[in-house]
Amino acid sequence: MNNPWFLLAVMSLATFILTKLVVDLDFPPVLWIRDRVVGGWRPLTLAETNELRGAILTPGAKVSWDWSDLGGERQRWNDRTPWVPLFFSELMSCPWCTSGWLAAGVTGGTWLIAGLPVPVLMWAASWALGALLAQHDYA
Repeated sequence: MNNPWFLLAVMSLATFILTKLVVDLDFPPVLWIRDRVVGGWRPLTLAETNELRGAILTPGAKVSWDWSDLGGERQRWNDRTPWVPLFFSELMSCPWCTSGWLAAGVTGGTWLIAGLPVPVLMWAASWALGALLAQHDYA
């Protein structure tokens, strides 16, 4: 079962979902890391929205993080950890950049486990397809 087209499709989907997880999804452990590595404004999660709603409705109650209404959407501010280099925070917030490194890991793992006929081309193709899928909001 070493069909290169099947491997390319599976590798591209793996690159896509890993990229979405790192760059965009609100999975709590990854979001915690992203908040400290990337920093800046981001939309509130459902739990944060509920916490903020409770604080607004309760006189004198406050939340432990900064928020603002930006562009009609409530956003939370996170400070980037000082020891994280700026290039790394940019890498973690860019789906094209992140997917390149994740595609390299997926390609390397697939090459070791299943073998690949042309690993560099498979890496480039899975990077391109994974990034194309991950950059859109429909996913």
